Amino acid sequence: MKLVDKFTLWFIGVIVVTTPITSYICLNNIERKIDDVEIARLKTVNMKAAARMTDGSSVNIPRDASFTTFTLLPTLPADSFRIRKDPDPDGNHKSLESRLTVSTFMNINGKAYEVTTSSYIPASRQILNAILDTVAWKLLLIILCVAVSARFLSQHILHTLRLTMKKIHNFDLKKKITFPQTNTAEFKELNTFLKKMTDRAVEEYTAVKQFSENASHELQTPLAVIRGKLELLSETNIDECQATLLADMHHAIEKLSKINRSLILLSKMENNEFAVTEHIKFCRVAKDVLAAYEDRLEMKNIEVKRELDKNIQLRIHPVLADMLMNNLLGNAIRHNVQDGMIHIILKQQKLVIKNTGLPPETPPEELFERFRKSNQCSESVGLGLAIVKQICEVCDFKVSYRYKAPLHILQVDFCPESVINEAEQDKFETAAVVTA
Repeated sequence: MKLVDKFTLWFIGVIVVTTPITSYICLNNIERKIDDVEIARLKTVNMKAAARMTDGSSVNIPRDASFTTFTLLPTLPADSFRIRKDPDPDGNHKSLESRLTVSTFMNINGKAYEVTTSSYIPASRQILNAILDTVAWKLLLIILCVAVSARFLSQHILHTLRLTMKKIHNFDLKKKITFPQTNTAEFKELNTFLKKMTDRAVEEYTAVKQFSENASHELQTPLAVIRGKLELLSETNIDECQATLLADMHHAIEKLSKINRSLILLSKMENNEFAVTEHIKFCRVAKDVLAAYEDRLEMKNIEVKRELDKNIQLRIHPVLADMLMNNLLGNAIRHNVQDGMIHIILKQQKLVIKNTGLPPETPPEELFERFRKSNQCSESVGLGLAIVKQICEVCDFKVSYRYKAPLHILQVDFCPESVINEAEQDKFETAAVVTA
């Protein structure tokens, strides 16, 4: 719900709650004012009637629908006047008028008299009906005015907020942004805070990016030097034990270099340096990667089953597409067994890879974490599936893993909303690569 709608509903709710209270107060005030005015008028009528009787004039003359009567009393009571109000003079409980009677006690020509005058005034029911009609039209008019004016004012007052939100939605860590000017104090404070936070984010991103680039360069240089020295040393006269040590050192250096490249790659993906701007044919990428791994597949005598649909278009960066397929297939080969099997299924909605292998020693939910290995393979650095997961997050894919003996099944859903029932999942069972 929009902010203007919430304000509108809140304002209308306050009016709806307070209107019955104000209507009740209004009803009592109107009744009291009518009674006070009519009582004062009837008192005046009584005084004038008494004055006419003193002068010997006729007194039972109707005046403004009021009739005056005189009653002779033995003595004057303590009260100078009495007021009686009959809300139902007709006795049918449907009267729209009330009868108001004012009695004044006075001495006229030496005798005690009760001078009484009656009049009819609007009943509470009649006043209430008039108030309810007025309130109904008033509420309707207020709701209409509030709804229309709120929409109109929001176009002007909240325009700056909408511009700010648009800036935030399009925020890019690679450059600073400028927020719109406004004279609203709250929006000024918000824009100032957002400006400070986005500038800080850009500066921190730039620092991390520079550190990553520098670290990659500075680490690769000494690693290349060490690799070259080891190659030179291996060409000298060394015995079998020394050759074994040199091979282990060379393998460790290669592994360190691979870890460095993988961490730099993860850092770049976390910083959104691979912008997705085009659609590519993922089926072609899959075929190219399969062709590149033919030698490794032949070395382990691994049988490959392919179900690759044609013209699979995906919105993914070409580099990430190649890395995704390389990591999945590479892990499937690395964690496979001699004379094993790999089954690759590529559909418009998903990529499924199934491979034979030893049961995993790590809980499946931990395989996508960094430096987690399924069987502690010496060739693995534990970043393969972490890279796969990061690529899927960048491209809004969904990756999942399960083990169904003797198969590791890994599935990448290109549409996270797609739901695959169990029967269909068993039909297209896929290779889950155990983490690198």
